[in-house]
Amino acid sequence: MHVRSLFAATAVVFFWVSAIGSAPQTQAAGVTTAIETIVPTNFDTTWEVLLRELDEGDFTINATIRETSTIRVLLDSKIPSPWVDCGSFSVNSKHEDLGDRNYNFLAANSARYLVAHEEVNELIDVERLTSLKALATITLTPTKSGTRVNVDAHYVMKFRTREFGRNITPRFINQSVDFSSSGRATVTEEIREGAEMKTVSMDCRPTGALERQIVSVLQAPNT
Repeated sequence: MHVRSLFAATAVVFFWVSAIGSAPQTQAAGVTTAIETIVPTNFDTTWEVLLRELDEGDFTINATIRETSTIRVLLDSKIPSPWVDCGSFSVNSKHEDLGDRNYNFLAANSARYLVAHEEVNELIDVERLTSLKALATITLTPTKSGTRVNVDAHYVMKFRTREFGRNITPRFINQSVDFSSSGRATVTEEIREGAEMKTVSMDCRPTGALERQIVSVLQAPNT
């Protein structure tokens, strides 16, 4: 059994508070992806299956608190799009000598691309890096017919942009947004298309895949 102390649970709560940046963002409630379901297995069996199945693959068990029937699971992803939907954005660069470049990206994922800067007549290398950390809290409650399972999660999306060019003053941008299973957050980002920037508003929300995947381990045949 993979068990961690209550101290670890306290530490991770501090992490979530301190990890939230000061990027301009707005938060709002959305359609919840939190899950409440009843499985036919008793409390002890349900608890053991979750510990066995979740401490591998995409997830890491962060803390188990038997006194409150709670398991906390951490997801750390460099490809956030399966877990978080931030929409998409386009980049359109035009230059008579250096050519035209048109891109379409999922806003949740990292991307690297070239845009032509008309004023300094060079290609600017733009590297946009994203990452996701999510903490899911699983709470178990015994019932007459089995065990009630509640799954709720908190998400922190990070965005970092770096630019490379010989004749420009490069930008280095760090932003983050946070939201829960029942919410979403909007962050504003300036996207370089050449000498000019365009402002893009990205609305991030959970896809529900994290919560569903946690519950799915209880529906496996070996449960």
